[in-house]
Amino acid sequence: MVKRSTAIVLLTSNKSKHYNQNMKTWFTYIASVLFAAATAFLFADYEIASTTFSYASTYLLRIGTLVTIPLVVFSLSSAIASIRKDKLGEKVFFPLITWTFVTSLLLPIVPAVFFYLYPSAFPVTSSAGSSGDIVGYYINYAIDANLNALGVINPFNVMATASSIILPLVILSWIFGLFLNPSSDTIRPAYAVMNSFSEIMHKIARFYTVYGYIIAYFAFTDLFLSIYVEKTALVVPGFIVMLLIITAIILFVLLPLLFAIFTKFKKNPYKVLALSISSLFMSLSSGNTLNAVATNIATSRLSLGVQKRNAVTSTFFYTLFAKGGSAAIGTFLTLTLITAMGGILDQSTIIFVALATTASSFISFSSFGMESIITTYVALKLLNVDLYGAESALLSISMITNGLSSLIDSAIMAMGTKVVSVKTKTDIEVPYKDYI
Repeated sequence: MVKRSTAIVLLTSNKSKHYNQNMKTWFTYIASVLFAAATAFLFADYEIASTTFSYASTYLLRIGTLVTIPLVVFSLSSAIASIRKDKLGEKVFFPLITWTFVTSLLLPIVPAVFFYLYPSAFPVTSSAGSSGDIVGYYINYAIDANLNALGVINPFNVMATASSIILPLVILSWIFGLFLNPSSDTIRPAYAVMNSFSEIMHKIARFYTVYGYIIAYFAFTDLFLSIYVEKTALVVPGFIVMLLIITAIILFVLLPLLFAIFTKFKKNPYKVLALSISSLFMSLSSGNTLNAVATNIATSRLSLGVQKRNAVTSTFFYTLFAKGGSAAIGTFLTLTLITAMGGILDQSTIIFVALATTASSFISFSSFGMESIITTYVALKLLNVDLYGAESALLSISMITNGLSSLIDSAIMAMGTKVVSVKTKTDIEVPYKDYI
């Protein structure tokens, strides 16, 4: 009887283990979206539900930000040291920089062409024409916070202001990694210890990715409820549809084409997108690519077959500078805002707008989660266009524009990580059973 019971327990355990192995992240994250949509539909008219999910989403998303901090400190330093040890700097950083600039320059072409063919104006909302330069005040505050963070001293302040100190942390970790090169007997133990800590952080990143669908559920529910409560997207659905079409063309046509060119048509871009659903959905739901750092590192390494050092280095570089999605969405927002204020745009002006948003996107990391708004605002300043506070209307649909721009930026990150892996000839094919 005991043997039979033991056999049943073992059989049940094996079935459970097999079931868990086949619950891939692409399935759990898609399920989280569907459950979030159902929850939002059921509780759309309950104000307490909107408040509850807003607070829950805010606190849960902070986990992703806090996980990013030790990932930078331990994993990036170790990755840079490993790259320098094997003298792979040029092979890694050339595709990094090339992919960043190419996507930032070419992606805004899609909204520019779309606007030229179907010119439209930004929808008038309750936020339009607000007194004062609300967006400007916010952006100046965000930039000042990042500049002040460069001189951060209190280590506890690092955790409290996590999103504003990513750049100085990356710089410090980069420098530390350069000097961590195990070229002598005295440094090798430190290099080994840092690698051990890095591996611990990768296990944490994997755990965060596997169970991140819970966070995504709350974030998506908050997003859907916010859209319903704000009503702008429901009142002017045509404008939102245009944004969705632009995003779809970039995500499923232009980016895959660029990826295919960079990899000489040897890798399937749609496979990369499918396996990166966890990071894509985490960015879309939160409107912040910082929340997708851990998931992109985990999926790149465990599902896409990217080397650990390449996955870490690429992810952090793209998180800061690869903002082609923000540039693209910002281009469309800038063009429609100018049109709404009575501006007349010809072909040359549209090109200048696209170039201005591309340039401004490179500093949009000054406030993670607001990249599309910062890109648009800075582009307007570069073009010397004064909308007399009308740009405050951006805040009314920021949950949508930030989400879409972060979605595209996350796709650039995922594909770009694979590009680096292919260019360094270190990528491997991962069996389906080993996907996370």
